[in-house]
Amino acid sequence: MRVVIHAGMHKTGSSAVQQHFAGHPTPGVSYAPWNEGNHCGLFILLFEDPEKAARYHGFVHRGPEYIAQLPAMREEWLSRLRATMDAAGTDTVVFSAEDISLPIYRDAVVRMRDFFAAWTDRIDVVAYARSPRSFAVSAFQQMVKDGLNRLAPEELWPHYRARFELLDQIFGADRVDLRTYDRAELIGGDIVRDFAAVLGVAAGGQIAPDVNATLSAEATALLFAQRKLGDNLPTGFPGAQVANHVFTTRMSALGRSRFDFSDALWAPVMQRHADDMAWIQSRMGRPLVDRRAQGAISIGSEGDLLALAHESRGLIEKALRDCIAQPRRPDLRDTIRAVDQLRKLST
Repeated sequence: MRVVIHAGMHKTGSSAVQQHFAGHPTPGVSYAPWNEGNHCGLFILLFEDPEKAARYHGFVHRGPEYIAQLPAMREEWLSRLRATMDAAGTDTVVFSAEDISLPIYRDAVVRMRDFFAAWTDRIDVVAYARSPRSFAVSAFQQMVKDGLNRLAPEELWPHYRARFELLDQIFGADRVDLRTYDRAELIGGDIVRDFAAVLGVAAGGQIAPDVNATLSAEATALLFAQRKLGDNLPTGFPGAQVANHVFTTRMSALGRSRFDFSDALWAPVMQRHADDMAWIQSRMGRPLVDRRAQGAISIGSEGDLLALAHESRGLIEKALRDCIAQPRRPDLRDTIRAVDQLRKLST
């Protein structure tokens, strides 16, 4: 048996890998069981200290009733994962969670390694490194989806050495396959096919073209303005994450312009982290090059974001009209929602 731990990093197409292998049974591969393809929640539930797990952002937003269920859930999913390991035979067991690459979860990573070591000594780690500016832009957009309401580019640096040296130390550098997240270098130009090649299998079934849609510059600005000056995201009830996902998915359909940071905003960040940049390029044995987005709207401040949001008002007004005017026959709830929106717009 072989265990392959897919450790992200974040914003390197992990969602596509997770959705594909969770949804397409692949001969020779046993994908770890969980209630979704992304194993981050499972990783925290099973291997993080229980007190810290109760404060995990992915659990807290679901409310206190969900938190109270965590001990019972832990026993249930430990049993399920053990059963998967017992039944895997000669399969490759895949566990995929971007949070594995975060230094704050070092102790949990050690516990995870020790768990899998009870079945095999063939534990390999696969991780993808993304160029820093590209990572920071994508991370900012994702964090705004998750409720971020400030622009602090220094906080978006990927901290390569802290992430990947951790994995080298715990698993051994010879067991950590650190790959470049760049379509020009991925096998088949696709993250799913590249990861499948690492597993030694073919990526069967249809591969989703875009699992985690990128926000346009206009949508990013509008969402940021709502997070900063509006009600921010729904929270504190079991359906909060789903409600936020539906909302941000609708936002992702707005606008067409690419989003980027201005040179003036990003250059000081690059200068402060020159040593970290040198480390990752040495570790990989190749440069990690940012490719500028052609025709992108460059943002240099929160003021730029808010101004772009105001300029994009027409997009949100059309989306609001489309949301109220459902294509199906409207019911009383649709009528009440339309009246409620008019109330909000009248204040």
